[in-house]
Amino acid sequence: MCPIDKQQSVPPPEPADWQELFDEQQTIESHAPYYNYTGSIVLPVGDKRKYRLFRLPNNIRVVCISDPDVKQSAVSLAVNVGSSADPSEFQGMAHALEHLLFMGTAKYPDARDFETYLTSHGGYTNASTTSTITYYRFAVNNRGLAGALDRFAQFFIAPLLDTDCVARELNAIESEFRSNVQNDAQRRSHIMRATCCSGHPYSQFMGGNYASLQTSAEQMGVQLRDRMAEFFAAHYSADVMNLVIVGGSQDGATLDELVEWSVNMFSPVINRNVVRMAIPSHPLCEQKLGTMVRYQTLGNAHDITLTFALPHTSHLYCSAPEQYVKDLLAYGGLGSLQACLKQLGWIASMSVNSSPPNINSPRLLKIKFSATPAGFMQYDKLVAYVFAYLRAIRAQGVQEWYFRELQAMTQMSFFYGEPMYPITVAVNIACQMCNVYLRPEHVVSGTQLLYEFDRDQIEAILALLNPENYRLFLGAREFPDSACLSEVDPHFGVRFGEAKLPSELRSEAELSLVTLDCADQLYFPEPNKYITQHIATTEPNSTGLDCDVQQAPLLLERNRQFELWTRQFSHGALPRGSISMFVETMAVHTTSRGQVLGELLVRVLNDRLAKELYAAEMAGIKHKLLFSEHRLCISVIGVQEKMALVLLEILNELRNLVVTNDEFTLHLDQARRVAEYMQISSPRLQASWQQYYLRATPRWHHMDWAAELNNVAAADLQEFVSEAFSQVYVAMLVVGQVSDREAMCILDQSLAALAPHSPIPSVLYSQVRAVSICPGTYVQRIITDNAANSDNSINCTIYTPTPTRGTGDYRSKAMLSLIAHIMAIPFFDQLRTQEQLGYMVNCSWITNSSGGASGLQLCIQGSSNPEYMCLRVEKFLVDFTPRLESMSECEFQANIAARVTANLELPRKIVKATNQVWQKIQDGNYDFEYTGELNAQLESLTRADMLEFWHTYVNPLCASAEMTRVVVQVWSAGAADLAPGMRSAEVMAEYPLPTIALHLCLTQIGADELLLSDVGRFVATSGMPSDPNLDSGVEIDADGPRLTVAEYQRRLAALYKAVVLETAAAEQMLGKPSAEVERICALIADDQAQLCTALQMALESDQFTSSLLTSQPAILCGHKTATTLMQTFSGAWIISDYLAFKREQPLCAPAIPVIQLQAKYSSRPSII
Repeated sequence: MCPIDKQQSVPPPEPADWQELFDEQQTIESHAPYYNYTGSIVLPVGDKRKYRLFRLPNNIRVVCISDPDVKQSAVSLAVNVGSSADPSEFQGMAHALEHLLFMGTAKYPDARDFETYLTSHGGYTNASTTSTITYYRFAVNNRGLAGALDRFAQFFIAPLLDTDCVARELNAIESEFRSNVQNDAQRRSHIMRATCCSGHPYSQFMGGNYASLQTSAEQMGVQLRDRMAEFFAAHYSADVMNLVIVGGSQDGATLDELVEWSVNMFSPVINRNVVRMAIPSHPLCEQKLGTMVRYQTLGNAHDITLTFALPHTSHLYCSAPEQYVKDLLAYGGLGSLQACLKQLGWIASMSVNSSPPNINSPRLLKIKFSATPAGFMQYDKLVAYVFAYLRAIRAQGVQEWYFRELQAMTQMSFFYGEPMYPITVAVNIACQMCNVYLRPEHVVSGTQLLYEFDRDQIEAILALLNPENYRLFLGAREFPDSACLSEVDPHFGVRFGEAKLPSELRSEAELSLVTLDCADQLYFPEPNKYITQHIATTEPNSTGLDCDVQQAPLLLERNRQFELWTRQFSHGALPRGSISMFVETMAVHTTSRGQVLGELLVRVLNDRLAKELYAAEMAGIKHKLLFSEHRLCISVIGVQEKMALVLLEILNELRNLVVTNDEFTLHLDQARRVAEYMQISSPRLQASWQQYYLRATPRWHHMDWAAELNNVAAADLQEFVSEAFSQVYVAMLVVGQVSDREAMCILDQSLAALAPHSPIPSVLYSQVRAVSICPGTYVQRIITDNAANSDNSINCTIYTPTPTRGTGDYRSKAMLSLIAHIMAIPFFDQLRTQEQLGYMVNCSWITNSSGGASGLQLCIQGSSNPEYMCLRVEKFLVDFTPRLESMSECEFQANIAARVTANLELPRKIVKATNQVWQKIQDGNYDFEYTGELNAQLESLTRADMLEFWHTYVNPLCASAEMTRVVVQVWSAGAADLAPGMRSAEVMAEYPLPTIALHLCLTQIGADELLLSDVGRFVATSGMPSDPNLDSGVEIDADGPRLTVAEYQRRLAALYKAVVLETAAAEQMLGKPSAEVERICALIADDQAQLCTALQMALESDQFTSSLLTSQPAILCGHKTATTLMQTFSGAWIISDYLAFKREQPLCAPAIPVIQLQAKYSSRPSII
């Protein structure tokens, strides 16, 4: 019997009682029955929200919460079923059903009805599938809650599961899977599951893909839609559902109305009397304990993970013995395992986690290390140190005082903490109710609190963390012995190998010999000095800010060396605050070398501070350091009593820093790995980063500063630390319940710690400047270095004109925010759901923080080639124009109201109250009235204004002289290799984009014998009138007879066959097998494929004037500033060198304040 079996010999207690104290009642209006909980509920101190817990007659558990302060309501429903319930022949079924439930119901059959409704009411929706829980959620403005709730309820009453939607969502699931395949964290998680006990539910392919679902159904000769309906009928039962509704009473519903809606709308959900999902057996059976799994990563990472088998502990949530153990293991202060391994140079970071506490199943505790190459090579010694630390903890014994510290911190967070956002509250409560042992009085507090101390249970968990009860995972891109990776995962394609652990790693005695000399380095934590002992007696205020969202901060002092701002924020009996500070230094700004040294300084500082300030982090006082262009930015947020102390710790460490060669080498290596990983990160991120680099100067591409990593040494960093802060400018914002004197004291102490010699001379002062991109269409191509990534991406940003200096440009921003809001769901639905261009499809709007133009940003990541993506985005914009033109006044005003309401949402947390104004201070425009001005502009807009703006700046067919578009394409290495000629800018200058896109679609299906020149001639000679009496592939329209698209497909297939035969004859080879040729011809003739759409766009391209859609040659001319830019065939400009491009564009004027800066106090003399 394995250790876990012994632990589980005593069965857990009976589930919590959800019958007693539930009295039958009726709703006020409809007199519908429900069972109301009459007991008490553990709630935050002074919580002004109203709660009601009850059961519906069908046994759905419901929590309704009325919040007086929110303008956006939220709902979540958790079903206690997940991927562990997937049939073995249909792995991914639970995930697929999660996708399908949104796609229409009997009452609301339109597949887009729910998302369309949410968009018009300022909302959004999403869903997630875990091993044992699937949870759905949405947010919507208060006035739209009733309609959204009714539509949401129908998902669980009568979903259509339409066959066409099944096919589309399977493609979306496949795209999601392909994206996950490129993610090392997802690969690691999959291998950990897949190598568990064979046949155990946890070992299944969690998310699924097209092959595990549709292909499996075809092989079995069944309809996947029917099996999905069976899965729904078997598992989606009212008695395993939990519903949480958080409704705002501002312009919304009362608590009684929320109850009325939930009872009436969700009582029709069928109760099938199923058992809440639980997994009794352990995924780590005896055969799997004591094994080691090596697996290959994509990035140059070195991961070491120890996974321990723990018993079912959901019934122990009140004492949470795991939490005590996890906190000790994750501790990063002096004497900790983490600090010791970092000191040895073996790890960069460490994390400890376990299965979520609401899962009714045995558990896994994972200790994961991001190791250095040196640490990875000595993984056996690292493992020995883990067990040495565990021995030290056990030798000390279970310390009740440490538990009480943890308990005090959870109590401060729950009872006196900041209120969570409605969507977070809804999801957390809905999911934690899936724990069958959760008592009704803990429905809100759940696992946020530690209720009782249980020494025996903690000792039992500690006893299980022994060398006989774990398995080891080693992940790296390369292993010295590649033969150890003897297997390939059938789903993710990860190479891996499994073997028994060496005997010395399973013996406590042998492991202890390795670490005899480190006994004095590993010891129990000291009491936490950062835990506050002072709780105010005033009644908490649940609203967050003590004034409206537009409250401006107060400028206390300002001179050549510093500026000091404060903003009052009052919440709760435990005063919270924040200090935001930037230190401007010219040592970073001017070169990529300075940026590199700044990044290395932050890495070294963070590592040093981890030991000193880990206790502060535990006590809820967070800090963050980063170099943002030419500024060192520091933020401290948390309990107001201690935040100044933490800031001074940071600044003192900064000014007294002495960099050792060992730590410099360690962090230099980590920086190189980060730069390398950025090069193989997702195409969507790479496209977004490139747009960011293009918008301002000086702004350094990650490859620019990656090259500088080879040219710096420890002495350079030490010199940088000594000189970078000799001349500075400091800005500080203090938020909270602070007096002027307290804020000024914090600033004085900070300046004294920095000890600068002088302010920055005005002649040396410079700012990041926004690039004022000249009107036109610009295209930049990037080929990713990740050979394993098959996805491509585009980021198309449409800019408005550069704003007048010193103005907020509110009208353009109002227009962009409105258009992005209206367009987001249709854009997603058309290009992701209908056309399946990729899993990641997004429409948003952006502002340029450096004073430049704002823009509409359209992003796609998927397997389609980038040229095709560009054309489909352009075509969407063309086709969306009639929808805007036909929009009713009522719909237009509803969208305006949705945006205005969203902008007025009060900050629930101090971090948002801080960020609202800190960003304006950093930008240098001090535009604190931004929200009010933006809403004023929104409310003044008319439909005519919107259409004029659309036709001037967005609609491709208008080709306005003011239109500015920048398209960044990120090509996968595979897509680029399919058509190597596409890498040449000259190709884009010679052929229209629709022709290039068609050719790429042909190469993607294997028709690589057709050259671009062949496709160009085919398109150029097509479209000629034909005699309808002679050709059946002809249709008649207003312009007379013309060939149908189907006929062109047939002719294109015939051309392909002819070229294949000619190629084989010319090279005296057999050529492709006839079956393969026929397969490709069938794909060319498929009227549902992207190739058909690409062909149609190429044939119609002469009708358009857009510089992307058209096949009409542009009159090529010199750019008014360009000396190196080439033009495409249809007139777009090709960016081949982003630095040269930025040099040839004019720059925007530096940002200036939009308000008069008048300090409350005359500036005191500089302390220097």
